Amino acid sequence: MKHQDLHQDLHQDRLCKRPRHEQDRPQEHAPLATPSETKDSHAHLQDTQDTHDDSVNEESDLPKECHDSETDLEDDDIVLSEVHIHPDNGRVDGRIMTSTFALSTVNQNTIKDASNKDEDNDKDDGEPSWDLELHIQHAMGTNLRNVGSQVWMGCFLLVDYMVELGSLLDGCVALELGAGTGISSIASGILTNVRKMFCTDFDTNVLSNCQSNVNINSIRPGNTIVTRRLNWFLPCPMEVEGEDEDDYSWTLEEMQEWTDEGAFIFAADVVYDDSLTDALVECLERLLTVPLPAGHPRHEHGRVAYMTMEKRYNFSLNELDVVAQAHDYFVQRMGRSTQLHLTRLDTGSIGRHCDYERTKDLELFQIACRLSLDEHNTGTEQQN
Repeated sequence: MKHQDLHQDLHQDRLCKRPRHEQDRPQEHAPLATPSETKDSHAHLQDTQDTHDDSVNEESDLPKECHDSETDLEDDDIVLSEVHIHPDNGRVDGRIMTSTFALSTVNQNTIKDASNKDEDNDKDDGEPSWDLELHIQHAMGTNLRNVGSQVWMGCFLLVDYMVELGSLLDGCVALELGAGTGISSIASGILTNVRKMFCTDFDTNVLSNCQSNVNINSIRPGNTIVTRRLNWFLPCPMEVEGEDEDDYSWTLEEMQEWTDEGAFIFAADVVYDDSLTDALVECLERLLTVPLPAGHPRHEHGRVAYMTMEKRYNFSLNELDVVAQAHDYFVQRMGRSTQLHLTRLDTGSIGRHCDYERTKDLELFQIACRLSLDEHNTGTEQQN
């Protein structure tokens, strides 16, 4: 896949609606600050910023297979997430910033519907009410190998769906793939009752930034977020081949905990490179096809993954048409899997607990083990 399309898409003139809370607080973003000024304005993050400011142009720790993928992007070419495109943010220069994102424990779609029905309501129709905040340290533009240092639109839809799952997540053990800044995992720790979330990525700098974001946010009592390294290319993704143990290595107890209790896998906007997509599908096959113990509440249903992505349309020389190449390749690759089944879910009825613009190009998928689905359907038919 040619990645010049991704680069062009992220730099097109179309601007995404900026979350309201960020428009109201431009002073928090140091619009035209130099990297040193940014550090001074966020003293509590100064130690980690020294590392990340230097890391934007460094070689990534991604597996070698990732570097071999075909791409027209030069190492120094910068891409920027639409989440961060706004005049208040100033230059696209790779500096580290801390943005505040609004969350709500209440479905904002419900508030809007109720307000529209109440003609005597003094408030503006549909005026949202955000009661929680999420602070995320991120880069203002990165090369393609370090896009995990930015926030992407699919993260917000994923958080909304986590809240939608409700009691299914109460007390559960879950895992996020390609967590990047950790925004989805952290938001789940604030808005849901996931007992333990393994927030995973591979790159050391991305993991370090993710851990910093976990540290600066307050999650619900009883919830735990653990930042861990996970390699999609290995037969055992939780083991990092040839690497010494560090702060992000899995313990044997954690691996066993996932095997015994891990029921849900989440991922947001992790599809942009064909070789990584191949590795992602193979990793999901390894993780989802391991049966849950007989005593687990979801034993009959099996493990399940939920994944969001934003379709990015680009002109393809091969197709001579405008297509969503990365999205289409993922769907085709999943269709070739003999172990997993992909289902596109309707997002129209999902509540809104994050402040963002949910466009038609944001998609939600369920990925389940074919064997678990067959067994569950057979059991349902027998009951009927």
